[in-house]
Amino acid sequence: MMPINGLDYEQMNLPLDIVQFNHYDTQEDLWKVMFWFDFIRTIKKRPFWNTETSTCWNGSTDIGQTMKPEGFCRVNSWLPVALGGEANMYWLWRTHWAGHELMHGSVLNATGRPMHIFGEVQQTAAEFDKASDFLSATSVSSDIAIHFGSLNWNMFETQSVISGLKYQDALVKNIYKPVLSKGLRPDVIGPKHTLKDYKVLISAFMMTLEDEDLPARIEEWVKDGGIWIVGPMTDIRTSIGTRYRKSPFGMLEELLDVHCLYQLPDREGLITAQWADGEPFEGTGWYDVFEKSEDSLVTITGGHSSIIGKTTVIKKNVGNGSVILLGSIPTGNTMSKLLDMACEEVGIGNYEVNGNVAVIPREGNGKKGLIVIECAGKHATCSLHERMQDIISEKIYEGILPLKPYEVYVLQEYDN
Repeated sequence: MMPINGLDYEQMNLPLDIVQFNHYDTQEDLWKVMFWFDFIRTIKKRPFWNTETSTCWNGSTDIGQTMKPEGFCRVNSWLPVALGGEANMYWLWRTHWAGHELMHGSVLNATGRPMHIFGEVQQTAAEFDKASDFLSATSVSSDIAIHFGSLNWNMFETQSVISGLKYQDALVKNIYKPVLSKGLRPDVIGPKHTLKDYKVLISAFMMTLEDEDLPARIEEWVKDGGIWIVGPMTDIRTSIGTRYRKSPFGMLEELLDVHCLYQLPDREGLITAQWADGEPFEGTGWYDVFEKSEDSLVTITGGHSSIIGKTTVIKKNVGNGSVILLGSIPTGNTMSKLLDMACEEVGIGNYEVNGNVAVIPREGNGKKGLIVIECAGKHATCSLHERMQDIISEKIYEGILPLKPYEVYVLQEYDN
C-alpha cells in the first residue's frame, strides 16, 4: 500500500494475511504519516508491516532530499511499531552498485560501510528488544474514530465542491491534527469498520454515507450512546455522486429534524459567527446555514442579511447519544472546542501536550501504558496522569514529561 486511498483498502486486504505500507515522509511533515498508521492499524486485527521507509533519504540516480536531523531515523523507525505495527523495514539495506537507485539512502552504502545513521538503527533495535514484552502484550487503544473512505476519496477527485479542496489534506489538517493537538489518539477507520468500540465518531468530508449499511449502523450507534461529530460536506451525495433532490442531505435533516436553508462558499471570509458564550466562531471556506433553534451552538452575525441570526452548528440528542452537526470547515480552535464538548460528555480524558507530540495509549494482557514521541525535532512536553516508568531508561516520571527533540518514551504504569 502507498498513501493513496483511491483503492478500497478494506476490501483489498480481506484475503491478505498482513497489511503492508510504504512511505518516505521527511522531517517537515513526519507527523502526517501517523494518519496512515492510525488507518492501516484498523484494517485487520493483527499488526501491520511498514515494508518501506528510508533511514536517511530516498533517491534515484540523484538525491532530491537532504540529510535529516539526528534522531529522525530513530523516530521514523519507532512510529510504525508504536502505532500498531510489528515490523519496520528499510529500503534499502545496502545501496545498489548499479541500476536506477544509485543514490538511495540505506543502512550500508554500496561498499558495505555503515551509513552515518547506523548508530540510530542499532539504538532503535536495542530499544525494540528492551520494550518487546510490553509491545507484544499490548495494542493501541482509542475511544475516538475518524472516518476515511476510498469512495469519498474518489468522489472528491472528480467533484471537490470547492475548487482545489483535497479530501485527505482537509481531513488531516482540519480534523486529524486538532485531535492530535489535544493529546488524543484516534483510530482512522473505513466505512465498513465496526463502531462498537468507540465513544466519539467524526465523519467529516464524507460526501456520501451510502456505503453498504453505514447510515443505519451510525444511527443505531448514536442511539446507543455515541457522540457523532458530522460535517462539513458530509451526506451531500448519493453513492454514484449525484445530489439529493428532496433535501441537501441523505439522512441528516430527517434524523435531526433540522432544515438547511443555504449552502454557501466563502473563500473571502465574509461570513462571521459566534458561539453562544460570545467567543468568535472560526469557520473557513464553506457554510451550511440552518434555521436557528434551541439546539444551535453558533449564531451567524455577518456576511449577508439573509443569513444573519441563523446557525451553522447544531447539537441534538438522539436516543441515548447526540449528534453535533458542523456546517463549516473548522479551524484548529473550532475543532478543539467541539472535541472538548464531545469528550466531556462521554468521559474521554486527554493528555495535555505542548509541541508536536504523539501520545499513544496501549494496553492488553494486564499491562497498560503509553508511548510518547516528539515528532518535529523540537523541545516539547506532555502532562502525565500518574507515575510511570520508562521501560527504555528505567526512570520514573510523573507530572510534566519533558521531551527533547526526537525523544521516545515507552511508559508503563508504576505501582510502587
